[in-house]
Amino acid sequence: MLDDRHFSAASAVQRKMYVLLTEVSELTDQLSQAVDRQDQVSVRMFLSMRQEELQRLADCQLMLRRQCEALPGTDGALLHQMISGDFSGTPPSPAGEALLHQVQRNRALLERVRRVDQSVSRRLGGKNSFYAKDKT
Repeated sequence: MLDDRHFSAASAVQRKMYVLLTEVSELTDQLSQAVDRQDQVSVRMFLSMRQEELQRLADCQLMLRRQCEALPGTDGALLHQMISGDFSGTPPSPAGEALLHQVQRNRALLERVRRVDQSVSRRLGGKNSFYAKDKT
């Protein structure tokens, strides 16, 4: 059965992800400024630095996926719903509510990063941009 320690462990990883997303956001903003200045050296540097942070985010996601897989069926499914933003019920505890709140904060920051990244990508790549194929 899911208890507060499971929610707390997932919340800790989500908080770490928020810190990493904040760094990605800052690097993406700096990347955008370097693109505006047409400073190719800085563009490459910020892309490389950002990629390192994105890899750390992927590592955190793997930790969360493993945490879900280690739980029995319905518990793992419930935790997965909560961390993926697909949970629409009442949180089972205050610790579960804290987890949901952190997931929402992360999603909002990720969406902001995605919007800035999309703008940078289109300025850099034009019709060859990663987002040129995406109609969002």
